Amino acid sequence: MKWTSRILILTIFIAAMFGCQKGQKAVASKEGRSSSTKSASASTKSGPKAASKTAGTKSATSGKKSESKHEKVAATVHPGVLTMVDNGRTFDVKQGEVITVKLDSNRASGFSWNLGEDIGEVVKLDGKAVYARNTTKAGKVASGGSETWRFRTAGAGQETVKLEYRRSWERNIPERTFRFTVIVH
Repeated sequence: MKWTSRILILTIFIAAMFGCQKGQKAVASKEGRSSSTKSASASTKSGPKAASKTAGTKSATSGKKSESKHEKVAATVHPGVLTMVDNGRTFDVKQGEVITVKLDSNRASGFSWNLGEDIGEVVKLDGKAVYARNTTKAGKVASGGSETWRFRTAGAGQETVKLEYRRSWERNIPERTFRFTVIVH
């Protein structure tokens, strides 16, 4: 029985390895990396002269990819209420617009969201953060809650706002961070 279980475990392990390789190939082809894999395999078959040609093609295509990535980073329209899904995003907003940020929080554990860096002249804090506890369908208080922050755009320009989730008495690395950038027109 020992040998059969070992063979079974080995079979599962091998199947998992081949499954992972297929998954990596699928991800690579979705990201457009399959062309670089093909050019690398062509360079090994054709010799050093072909390798230099494919390497030049590869670098030229990677430059094009980086340009398209910058186009994707372009600012998007403000969605209304920002959540952790919007972490690191950039938004186009109008002057005087209110930006609301709602993030999960649990003040019972001592953690709360705080401004990580001073904000400048483009974005201003609009009041204090409001904490709301989670409740169940029966109306009972559950653990945790959320903090809602409001910011108002005050001037034209670009600014990044950073919030840190930490205990007030600890000054080490924050538990979590949330950051968004606004371009005010």
